Amino acid sequence: MNAYLESSAASHDLLEGESGREVRGILQKATHVATSRVTLAEVGRVLARLRVLDSPSAARVGSREAEWLSDSELWFVHPIDEEVLARCSRPFPVEPVRLLDAIHLATVERLAGALPGLAVTSTDDRVRRNAAALGFAVAP
Repeated sequence: MNAYLESSAASHDLLEGESGREVRGILQKATHVATSRVTLAEVGRVLARLRVLDSPSAARVGSREAEWLSDSELWFVHPIDEEVLARCSRPFPVEPVRLLDAIHLATVERLAGALPGLAVTSTDDRVRRNAAALGFAVAP
C-alpha cells in the first residue's frame, strides 16, 4: 500500500492523539509515504504554537518530533506548484472545501498516477469524504 499523509493525521500521529497509533501503524506498513509540502508547514506550526501555549506538552513530544523529522526525510514530499493551485480553484465532490484541504486533495490527485493504490491517511472528515468521492481508499 502507498499512503498519502494529510496534516490532521500527521498531527494526531506526532502528538499521539486519539488515532495516533493507528496512523503510525499505517505509515509503518506503507510501501511509500507521500505528502504535500503543506503538511510539513502545518506540523511545524502546530509545534511552534504548542511551545508557546503549552510548554509541558511540547516537552513530552520532543522525541516524537525528532522521529517525525527523521521519518519525513524518507517520504516523497510534493511541492505546492502551479498545477496543484490551479486544481484548488475548481470544485471538489463535497463542498465547501478550505484551501489547505484543497491543496491536499489536489496533491493526492496529482500523485495517484505515480503511486498506484494510494490510500489517503486523514482524520479530517471533509478530506476523507472528498477522497472517498474521488475514488481513493481512506484510512484510518
